[in-house]
Amino acid sequence: MQIPLRSMQQIPINHLRTYLRCLLAVVAFDLTPAACVAQDGWLYAWRNQPSGEFAPDYRKVDPFQPMFSDADLEAHAARKAPSFLTQFSANVKTSAVWDADAASVPEIPADDEPACDESPEYDTIPVLHSDQPSAQGSTDYAKLDDLMPKIETDLPITPQQVFSNAPSQCNNCFGWQVLPQGLMYKSYIAGEKEPRMQFIQLQDTRSNQRIWDAVLGGRVGLLRHGNYDSVNPQGFQVDIEGAVFARVLPDQPSAMLQGSDYRAGLLGTHRYNGTAYKWGYYHVSSHIGDEFLLANPTFNRVNYVRDSVIAGVTQDLKYSTQIYSEMAYAAGAEGGAKPLEFQFGAQYLPVAKFNVRGAPYVATNYHIFEDFGFQGGFNTVAGWGWQGLETQHRLRVGLQYYNGPSLQYQFLDRVENLYGGGIWFDY
Repeated sequence: MQIPLRSMQQIPINHLRTYLRCLLAVVAFDLTPAACVAQDGWLYAWRNQPSGEFAPDYRKVDPFQPMFSDADLEAHAARKAPSFLTQFSANVKTSAVWDADAASVPEIPADDEPACDESPEYDTIPVLHSDQPSAQGSTDYAKLDDLMPKIETDLPITPQQVFSNAPSQCNNCFGWQVLPQGLMYKSYIAGEKEPRMQFIQLQDTRSNQRIWDAVLGGRVGLLRHGNYDSVNPQGFQVDIEGAVFARVLPDQPSAMLQGSDYRAGLLGTHRYNGTAYKWGYYHVSSHIGDEFLLANPTFNRVNYVRDSVIAGVTQDLKYSTQIYSEMAYAAGAEGGAKPLEFQFGAQYLPVAKFNVRGAPYVATNYHIFEDFGFQGGFNTVAGWGWQGLETQHRLRVGLQYYNGPSLQYQFLDRVENLYGGGIWFDY
């Protein structure tokens, strides 16, 4: 059976037309969203409007995400961590606001400088406000300020940061200090006119009378430029000293006050390793007791005064042994006082391993005055003492022997030979 040629040629031609028509329909369907996008996104906006009315949305033109609302997209963006550029911009804005608040006078731009840009600022990240509920009806989304990193600021200075019950201390530090602990130049243990606290009872073999010699005074540091160590201070220090040296005659009626000498001074001291220096000024004046003057109306009172510049040096031979010497010159002298004065001596002051037990001590001193024709007074003390671990103050008990001019400057023409004992407190 033969099929006509015309029928065989029409079969492929019909299939080809059908295929072309289908392809054209697919292309037209695919191009329809793009055409909607080109027309200001009217189709996307119409789909996302609850009322169905036409309201083009220029922010959202993506036709492939029609299932998310504007609130959902903004909430999702708010949950994201801010980028580095956003954080940097926020820091710059915050710093600008702080600088504007801190400035007391606004800056006026110069003529050649451009004026500040007054254009409004735009945020790069949308913020979900509390009055914009999400699609699920929840309003508990975090704000952008909460998501931004916190900027640490300097706290205001409070009195607790400036003042303290116990100031900081560093023994190895070196600097300025007010009212430091310890002295760089110690008082001489056997010095008769050193500022200290003492009470001793002596017997004068020449006048055959019993006397009490009491001292009320001390020396403290005012200012130091050195270390903070009180045991072995190093550097420079300014000291102030003062004392009253009183003599009482206990066997006389009412235990009369025979006389009292007063001393005050301002010294500069320096210590380096085992060598200590001092220089400065001191004043000494002598006064007679009222009761003694009433009991001896024929006594010729003198106005003994010395205003002297002084310089001295002390050298540590070992930790417990020192030698010293000093010289003073009285620029102002009255009542028989002469300018020159010399003093030198040695002392042995060991420190006990156990502070409570204490340790022995012995010291000698020789004091020469031009007032007495350069005749000197020899003084020696010995006994037992205790030393503070931090303050280096020393409490002593022991015996004393002195031979030379009177320790009370009112009696220039008198020579004394004293022996006895008592208690001392040295700074």
